[in-house]
Amino acid sequence: MTATLRSVLDGTTTTGVFVWRGAWDRDVLGEAREAGWTPLHLNTSDARTAADLYDAIARDWSLPDWFGRNLDALWDVLAERASAPTVLVWDGAEAFATHDPDLAIIVLGLLRDASTQAEALTVIVRPDGEQPTPVSLLSELDGLL
Repeated sequence: MTATLRSVLDGTTTTGVFVWRGAWDRDVLGEAREAGWTPLHLNTSDARTAADLYDAIARDWSLPDWFGRNLDALWDVLAERASAPTVLVWDGAEAFATHDPDLAIIVLGLLRDASTQAEALTVIVRPDGEQPTPVSLLSELDGLL
């Protein structure tokens, strides 16, 4: 899917999952907040396992200790968080995918499905680093969308 951040935030583009192709240092979450959207960040740069992924989600989203740490619990949290317009920026997706590509692709599919079911959930997968190298996760993402 191709869109600009502005077109997503002003509602002229349907929400969904996007690969970020803009300036790496742009304050996407700050712009979302200024536009009245709820910013949500996920950084899985150091995640190697499913447990690490769910720990990152719990940490970055300030979830309680009883967060289920599974795909069903992730779906439920997204449904709750996306009851208002929400922008989720996922940093470190490529790094995580090098360790658990199957789960990374499953999570991308879940995020895609959640973005179509929620009122306004936009997911931005930001490539690792300013000069990202192509990895299979981003190719898979293009295939998912």
